Amino acid sequence: MRSQTSETGVAHATLRRDLSRSIRGGHPWVYREALAAPAGLESGSVVEIREASGRFLARGLYDPASPIALRIYSLDENEPVDDQLFARRLARALSLRQTLLRGGLDETNAFRLCNGEGDLLPGVVVDVYGPVAVVIFDGGERGPARTFAPAVTGALVKLLSPLGVGAIYERLQRRDGGGGQLLWGALPHGADGADGGKPGEVVVKEHGVRFHVDIVHGQKSGLFLDQRENRRRVRELAAGRSVWNGFAYTGGFSVYAALGGARRVVSVDVAAPAIAAARRNFTLNGIDANRHGFFSEDAFTHLAAAAARGERHDLVIVDPPSFAKAERDVPAALSAYRELHGLALQLVAPGGLLCAASCSSHVPEVAFLTTLVSVGKLHKKERRTRLLEVFGQPLDHPSPPAFPEGRYLKFALLAVD
Repeated sequence: MRSQTSETGVAHATLRRDLSRSIRGGHPWVYREALAAPAGLESGSVVEIREASGRFLARGLYDPASPIALRIYSLDENEPVDDQLFARRLARALSLRQTLLRGGLDETNAFRLCNGEGDLLPGVVVDVYGPVAVVIFDGGERGPARTFAPAVTGALVKLLSPLGVGAIYERLQRRDGGGGQLLWGALPHGADGADGGKPGEVVVKEHGVRFHVDIVHGQKSGLFLDQRENRRRVRELAAGRSVWNGFAYTGGFSVYAALGGARRVVSVDVAAPAIAAARRNFTLNGIDANRHGFFSEDAFTHLAAAAARGERHDLVIVDPPSFAKAERDVPAALSAYRELHGLALQLVAPGGLLCAASCSSHVPEVAFLTTLVSVGKLHKKERRTRLLEVFGQPLDHPSPPAFPEGRYLKFALLAVD
């Protein structure tokens, strides 16, 4: 179908498939094979799509490099995609967080301010870590939303400066997981001015629990904020229990378990710097790290060895990185989950609990739960599991109802016989 550009400079495109119902229902993506767009459009170009009748359908930002060719920003013909739209929606997103966060910023000053599609700003993620806001644009330096980086920065300065934020830092999506650039202000040097002045490290609070966060080199934007409420649940379950935490990263679940009264917590992560950071987080919260176990080892290997020597724990937590980066990875991911959960179940003491998580949007909840059936053995007998609850991401990670891809996190709590 023919495409054109309007007199206002907004490109016009047509749909190769009838996606009107999906788009009007709130799904924010149009894939490349479904869109006929003008040749030569640059990343971040505003594109308008209309129905065959000529009726306005939606307006969004174009991406020439991604399978997602268009991210929808507005269904209102009278609402341009401009700096003011970004400012309005960021303000609305902050207002929502201030309403929803229990205890307010005095208790939790690490939260997601903008969750992309869930806050009607596809491709824009903003995480607040005390005095620093971290911005991630989907697609990195060539991402379509990054065209509006100055507008995002300006809006955040206005909104967050009164809250004590003094720096806005952009994390770049690179394969090595690191790298970024300062968009505004100055990064703090070291945690509360300590630790030799390491730039980009801050101390944040989460339900009153404190964590060192390295916003420059830490995974994701520095901390896995989407597990905040699940960490709180682990604290509520931990009293008097022996706890094993695999893929522990910097010890989020472990710290909560120890503060909840666990008699011993074992933290395992293949990355030695992460385990060192976990120890520091124990100390930061007044916990004697020497009373607990810290191991820089592959979680699969550690699980197998621990089970073989008869080690058992009352609460076992497995929260691995994504096993499925794309749809084609799902069969291998489900196989990996089955292996992991089989090993984890061997470590759970009779009458104990298993917490198992998946952060892949490509793995549906039902498929994930099938990997948690009676696959483990103890004394040559099958372990029986009973699903108690399944949780997702917290209130500051919203998603449109018509966008199942946005509901990626699964956190299952099971009783093990």
